[in-house]
Amino acid sequence: MTELHTADIVVAGAGHNALITAAYLARAGKSVLMVDARPIPGGGVATEEYLPGYFMDSCSTGHTIIQSNPVIAQDTLGLVSDHGLAYVDPDPVARVAMPDGEQVGMYLDPERTYEEFARFSRRDADTYLAMLEDWDRAKVAFGAANNTPIGWGKPLDALLDELPNGGTWRRRRALSAVDVIRHEFEEEHIQAFLLWEACQTFGSVDLPGSGVMPYSIMGGRQKRSWTIPVGGSGRLTDALVSVIEAHGGRIECGVTVARLLLEDGRCVGVESTDGTQYLAREAVLSTIHVKHLLDMAPREAWGEDFVYGVETYDIGIPLFAAFLVMDEVPTFAGKSPADTAVSSGLAQWPQQVMDMVRDIRDRKPVIGSAWTLIATPTIVDPSRAPEGKHTVKLLVPCSHVAPYGGASWDDVKERHADAMVEYVATAIPNVTEAHIEARIVKSPLDIERWNPHMINGCAHGGDKGVPFSGPLRPVPGWASHELPIPGLYQTGGTTHPGGSITGSPGRNAAMVMMRDLGLEFPG
Repeated sequence: MTELHTADIVVAGAGHNALITAAYLARAGKSVLMVDARPIPGGGVATEEYLPGYFMDSCSTGHTIIQSNPVIAQDTLGLVSDHGLAYVDPDPVARVAMPDGEQVGMYLDPERTYEEFARFSRRDADTYLAMLEDWDRAKVAFGAANNTPIGWGKPLDALLDELPNGGTWRRRRALSAVDVIRHEFEEEHIQAFLLWEACQTFGSVDLPGSGVMPYSIMGGRQKRSWTIPVGGSGRLTDALVSVIEAHGGRIECGVTVARLLLEDGRCVGVESTDGTQYLAREAVLSTIHVKHLLDMAPREAWGEDFVYGVETYDIGIPLFAAFLVMDEVPTFAGKSPADTAVSSGLAQWPQQVMDMVRDIRDRKPVIGSAWTLIATPTIVDPSRAPEGKHTVKLLVPCSHVAPYGGASWDDVKERHADAMVEYVATAIPNVTEAHIEARIVKSPLDIERWNPHMINGCAHGGDKGVPFSGPLRPVPGWASHELPIPGLYQTGGTTHPGGSITGSPGRNAAMVMMRDLGLEFPG
């Protein structure tokens, strides 16, 4: 006999965006039932005890972008005031080693960042301060567009036209990040540093539509650094789960959704791989990757345009991760441990980045790294490890296909990790066997196994270039969280405004669903 569970709202997937939507609905009095395939909720917002006493962020670490979302900025769900969420803004903001051995530092004091840039070019340092002022004027328009469902407010271009230099911003957002950086900055070290920052969301920085990234990321980090949740990235998940459960919601983990349940063309629930059915009295919310969602209902239920849009959707750039336990802070050559930022790394020159990113998109095996992120949150949050120890996460972009002639990533992941550690040690000499007490390696295949939503190790919900942003995300005509199947809504990184820890898709989906359900959205 089929086991049945019923609620007003059934949610398939429990990533941070789905949790935000569910929290709003639960607070509005709806009974909410969430199911997720992983053993814990949160999707990419998870902190796990990989080794006894070591709590590592299995995907996301920095929460800078979500700080401007009303969910945090205005604490609209009480995550900070009532549910224990706390953040710290590390200083220094970043330290990045260049291919020629030079280093560039960034600090919360913009004047100190200015002086660091001025070592290479006073002209570019002046341009950087002007860049921050320009972004301060423009960020309201971008924030309004990102935190409003598509079709609800003025289009972004109309918001930009209200700025004194709106035409410049319209052009910038259509250019690539590389185009913008090379046009506005002359000195190669500063170009490389800005491009390293722009790469942090694992986008194709050489493609049209990425041009705002240098402004938005530098503006956010200059103000807030690489904001870190105290206790780990999963603390955001914990706070959201606390809100949902406090209002009667329920989350079942270890449940893999196999198909959507349709009745007279309407989605009325989901069915798991073991045949259990979860029925919704009012609506179903999905945060399943659209590539997988397409196969959970008959093709004719979606319509040809939607199918074409999903089939041509770009899943993005894969990542490769090595989690290290170290007995001291990774320390750059010629510097002290205090100079190491929680968000540090190694950069390449702009042309090298473009060449390697292009090779990744072309499915060529890639041995090197276009950019390298080294995250050491224990510098500011010692609760994550035993006293005197540090958790270090190395993240690099990689190809969809295995390098070194391997048949699959399973064959070569340890070899690639060896190569990445050796490469990092060229700039950070103590990242060696003498100080690495343990290592856990995750290839793109491992990342997808850990979370099937991260197809082929792509953890940011898909490319955010021109064909996949705004009203075109995830599919033209279906960017407002409603889907072609009535009763079914979508949130998560595949929806507007995209992946990373922003919370915007979750809040936007809540606005749409609450309107359709006759509920007042609280803000």
